[in-house]
Amino acid sequence: MAGMTTYALTFGTAVAISYAAGRLVRRLARDRGAVDRPDGFRKLHARPVPLLGGVAVYLAFFMALPAGCLLAGQALADSCLTEAEFWWVFGGATAVLLTGMVDDVWGLRARWKFLLLGLISAAMYGGGFRIGGVSTPFGPSLGLAWLAAPVTLFWFMGCMNSVNLIDGMDGVAAGVSLFAAAAMAACAVLLGNASAAVLALALAGAAAGFLVLNFPPASLYLGDSGSLLLGFLLASIGILGAQKGPMVVALLVPAIALGLPIFDTSLAILRRWTKGLPFMAGDRQHLHHKLQELGLTQRHAALAVYGACIVLAAVALLLTASNSLQAALLLGVLAAVTILAFRTIGRHELAGLKRKLRGYVHGKKEQTKRRAAAYVATGSMRHADSVDELWNLLARAADRMGLDEVDLMLRDAELPPVGARRRYRWLRNGEASPDGHHATWSAHLPVRDNGRLLGRMEVEKRTNGKPLEPDIPETLELLARAFAINALRLGEEQRSEDDAELRIVKSEN
Repeated sequence: MAGMTTYALTFGTAVAISYAAGRLVRRLARDRGAVDRPDGFRKLHARPVPLLGGVAVYLAFFMALPAGCLLAGQALADSCLTEAEFWWVFGGATAVLLTGMVDDVWGLRARWKFLLLGLISAAMYGGGFRIGGVSTPFGPSLGLAWLAAPVTLFWFMGCMNSVNLIDGMDGVAAGVSLFAAAAMAACAVLLGNASAAVLALALAGAAAGFLVLNFPPASLYLGDSGSLLLGFLLASIGILGAQKGPMVVALLVPAIALGLPIFDTSLAILRRWTKGLPFMAGDRQHLHHKLQELGLTQRHAALAVYGACIVLAAVALLLTASNSLQAALLLGVLAAVTILAFRTIGRHELAGLKRKLRGYVHGKKEQTKRRAAAYVATGSMRHADSVDELWNLLARAADRMGLDEVDLMLRDAELPPVGARRRYRWLRNGEASPDGHHATWSAHLPVRDNGRLLGRMEVEKRTNGKPLEPDIPETLELLARAFAINALRLGEEQRSEDDAELRIVKSEN
């Protein structure tokens, strides 16, 4: 069992290595041109800042683990990981670091980065890092069975992307990771889980040493290599803590400790979904950006984020030491605060969600209305007595479908009545649609049945730049074919009547 000496030495060693390695990485990155250049939008720093701070965090974490145990006179396996667990964490972290470095230096398409991170998460699941059950403070653990794989992948991907997305301002990602790791370490100590405690303290020390160089104004950035690595290590420590420690709150403690990046990521996903943007698209609407919009400097915004992290860490600690009733009260208060935060900080995102849902419901209603209008018209056409009546039914359906112009030109000379008008035109409110391909959608549909072409129908609809509803072409084709079928029916009926009258005349003569 690791003692306080091991904990202190592990943390202190990680701080020292991270700071020293960070200074070296800063110089090498600057000399090699691996820097983050300002773009005037999201990157507002005054001058290029070296990247690849994740290398310093990586070195500090994996060097502090054996060094801290060695200085305390203990073997790594006695106080921390088994050999297999160490190599799985080492291999996964190395793969994540390299993926992030490729993105930092050369750029990596979001889909490929997402795929690589997913494969690393799947490999960790295969290596035994899995969430087989979820427990609560109120009862026994619940087994996940076949859900263990997707839940584990979601946990790894969620942690990595949450830390990555919140890394948009100096000191934020490193500070959030520091407090999350510290909270996990304190909870592990309270629960007697030495393995998770040593790991979490090594990570907290690595983040703290790096934060000296990253606090506003930063002289070294994490880059994707660092932010993804921090998220990966937090996810791994959380799973090991749940596997090795008493199953009291399972992954609830690390989830609460990471509450701020999870909250920010949830808002980002909601915001980008409602705007139709890719998930990995950048913007200046993250939590730290909103704090700056309130007039806070970068330092004050970072300190405000740290304050929220400390509160969440305290809640996680209290939850660890609480009975069922106290835990229920804590979680109830936390849920209420989260809802309040969504209603205030995320009011624009919630408004966008309401508009999206309202538009979806309205679109479904309009689609149902258009389909109903088309089917009513096609059903009524079976009882029409003239081509003019067919046209009236078609024009009425066009009006209910929200079309703006329909122009019908017939060519078949056998259609009844002979000599009748062969062109029909309907305009909404008597006005033609405006010109311009971006404002108006148009289509030319043949009016035919069984290979017999009767004419064509031209349709226009104002779209105002919005995508055309996919059901409109389908219903228009239905109307055009129904018109052709019934127009030919009327022609056959007219010819039958003419033949009957001719026979009567001949018989009378």
